[in-house]
Amino acid sequence: MEWGAENPMENVAKEGRALRPASLCVHVATGAAGAGLVPAIVRSSTFRLDDTVYAERAAGRAERTLCYTRETNPTLEAVEARIAALEGAERSLVFASGQAALHALLLSTLERGERVLLFRQIYGGTVDLCRLLCPRLGVELEFIDANDLDALAPLCDGALRLVLCESLSNPLNCVADLPRLAALLRARAPRAILGVDATLASPLGQRPLELGAQLVYHSATKYLGGHSDLIGGVLSGSAERVKAAWLWRTKAGGCMDPEPAYLLDRGIRTLALRLAAQSATALALARFLERHPRVARVHYCGLDSHPHHALARELLHHTGGLFSFVLRAATGDADAEALRVIRRLELFTEAASLGGVESLASRPRDLSQVGLSAEERLRAGLEPGLIRLSVGIEDPLDLEEDLARALA
Repeated sequence: MEWGAENPMENVAKEGRALRPASLCVHVATGAAGAGLVPAIVRSSTFRLDDTVYAERAAGRAERTLCYTRETNPTLEAVEARIAALEGAERSLVFASGQAALHALLLSTLERGERVLLFRQIYGGTVDLCRLLCPRLGVELEFIDANDLDALAPLCDGALRLVLCESLSNPLNCVADLPRLAALLRARAPRAILGVDATLASPLGQRPLELGAQLVYHSATKYLGGHSDLIGGVLSGSAERVKAAWLWRTKAGGCMDPEPAYLLDRGIRTLALRLAAQSATALALARFLERHPRVARVHYCGLDSHPHHALARELLHHTGGLFSFVLRAATGDADAEALRVIRRLELFTEAASLGGVESLASRPRDLSQVGLSAEERLRAGLEPGLIRLSVGIEDPLDLEEDLARALA
């Protein structure tokens, strides 16, 4: 399919009408007749109790009752309903951060003696958290290269409980072959859960639950929020699995505050417009850099040259606004040259994170993946001289000129 063609994802029904994802960004959880178009920020930490609340809690349905905001809150429920509709999930939960969402996923899933398998091409914070937590849980941790199903097959035994990957990896744009991965797990390790970090694709780019995943999570700080003004995470899946994560969110205190929940709900309303612009600009800039004499390689799955381009066309509706490129260094210190290029940029700000309306540049080898050893970074494809760009919504020609000046 062509990038920007009609979204092939199944439409979601609302009041008998099938709404496409871009419409769901606006028209879910809008409230009853006479209610405000914008969900209210309910700042109250506690709520009045009655006999119905006590009965629901006694029946084991505390997560559905208003009692204390650490458990739930109307502002959180509004944005959770919007995200669940976008994901095609039975239920979604928002968290204080993407790492809090992953933490709850791990604790609600794993038991001593089990195994977790990570794609080597995955966010460094995921690796760091798993390395901290798994030994304390008595859980084995192993790595494979993205889509290396030959390496995965021998590990598909009774001990394999969780496989974690990114639908679109940061920063090399590897595309996970979720249908094949899910089929292998169903055949060889039916107890195993496939968990997908879909931060870079967003629910408008891919709904992993429809491709065989059991759980999908995001750093909502990124594309879902979209304005670099909140920290948040979200976890979606079946009601049963999400309820187990809700218990850990409540007891460990990883809940989202109503203020960022309101900002997140507001950000999602413009998600379709932002992503369309960011994806188109990223593709234009990637093509420009691929032709530039100072650039050795560009890692963007929207390019024909990317090894996962065919998978991207098959499994993604858009290719997103994040990619990376490797500088062709004139000196022996490619990382130092990369830093000089970044600091000559004027419209791209040298900063962490991604997915906001402003363009950012960074060196992931020394930022998001700094917890990896030098050997691990190389095995994951993170070469010296690697620069990561997160494209915002500025004019594409201004961004191209900024890159041209910095590389000159």
